[in-house]
Amino acid sequence: MSTQTQTKSQQGRMSKSVLFIMSIAGLGGLLYGFDIGIISGALVFMNTDLGINSSQASLIVASVLGGGALATLISGPFADRFGRRFSIILSAIVFIIGTVAIVISSTFVMVMAGRLIQGIGVGIITIVIPLYLAEIIPPRLRGRGVALFQLCLTFGILLGYLVNYFLKPTGDWQLMFATCLVPSIFFLLGGMFLLPRSPRWVYQKGEEDEARDIIANTSGEDQVEASIAEMKAALEEEANKDSGSWAMLFRKGYRKAFFIALGVGILTQMTGINVLLQFNATILADSGMQNAAILGSVGVGLINFVITIIAMSLVDKLGRRPLLIIGTAGVTIALAFMGFVHLFWPASAFTGYATLIGFMIFVVFYAVGPGVVVWLAISEVLPTGIRAKGMSVALFANSLTSAGLAAVFMDVVDVISYGGIFLVLAFFTFLYLLIAIFPLPETKGRSLEEIESEFLE
Repeated sequence: MSTQTQTKSQQGRMSKSVLFIMSIAGLGGLLYGFDIGIISGALVFMNTDLGINSSQASLIVASVLGGGALATLISGPFADRFGRRFSIILSAIVFIIGTVAIVISSTFVMVMAGRLIQGIGVGIITIVIPLYLAEIIPPRLRGRGVALFQLCLTFGILLGYLVNYFLKPTGDWQLMFATCLVPSIFFLLGGMFLLPRSPRWVYQKGEEDEARDIIANTSGEDQVEASIAEMKAALEEEANKDSGSWAMLFRKGYRKAFFIALGVGILTQMTGINVLLQFNATILADSGMQNAAILGSVGVGLINFVITIIAMSLVDKLGRRPLLIIGTAGVTIALAFMGFVHLFWPASAFTGYATLIGFMIFVVFYAVGPGVVVWLAISEVLPTGIRAKGMSVALFANSLTSAGLAAVFMDVVDVISYGGIFLVLAFFTFLYLLIAIFPLPETKGRSLEEIESEFLE
């Protein structure tokens, strides 16, 4: 067999291996999105069945996000100690336990407990999956690989909306949640039996031979020596800087990267994405689309999914910064549009359909920018020595912001109206746009070690 033929054969095996890994890991994103989609429609029936008020509805949405906040704070150090793959398996188990708890619930408190457990599973997923993908996928494919997590998340949202639509005649919110068990079981089995360990984590633990095998299968034989050399150099650099310390997050050479990741984590949620998607059907109904609210949410989910596919094809071609700039600018405009619609028009068919249009514009630009870039911006910008801990803090802040916003959302709406809350979210998204324009570096096509060297200079 010629050298050229061998190379093509290796690349074929490598591509299949990477695609397989991306597909299994992407199920984690699907679980996250599926839960967001399910609660949107389930809330409509839970309000009646459990007799909950608007404040309690906010708490039900916030509880999964609060559980996620708790999990993200410890997931990074946990993944450093026990490994990325083990953490993936744990997240699936916890999510399944939370789902079962909700399915057998009959009171508000029981639902809250189940949602909190689900949130812990989701929180582990949001840390570990992007971390795992960033460390195992070759640089030339990393953008699309990590973006696949977001694609699966948006598909999960769409799937959840569709389940709500088809189960709407039954009014059975517990059955809606029970459907979450199907993808979560596949995710658990895939993590247990089919995923390799992260080569960077394995190398850090002194298992160089296994690291070499994993790199050969995912990046190709010709990349093994270069990758090992880069990891060795990075580890030696970190050893001289006390890389195990939380204080490293604030040291010169690291703090700029950390604060960029922290800002991206917080402001991504201040676009209102999680809250708006989970209250989607409720907002549309309150705006004047009572009979078509759940169907309208399906349209929003479909657009979100389709545009994410398009954005995935662009992230490794156009780069991260251009997409984030375009996306945050568009989201700002969409939120401002919805804000002014609600300020100047009362609830009516016109207001409802105008809000639906605003939602669609919102998800288009969110999918193009923050949706496809956020996990990359956080996982790529952080140097190896602080990546796990930095992601934990950044995504803890992300989840805490989301949980806090969800917990007060309906109460704030009662005070300043939907118009007011949309304009507040538009202001914070504008701040996000400024971060994308100025301090965020472009990381397209660069190794993690090359990105790290830029901050250490």
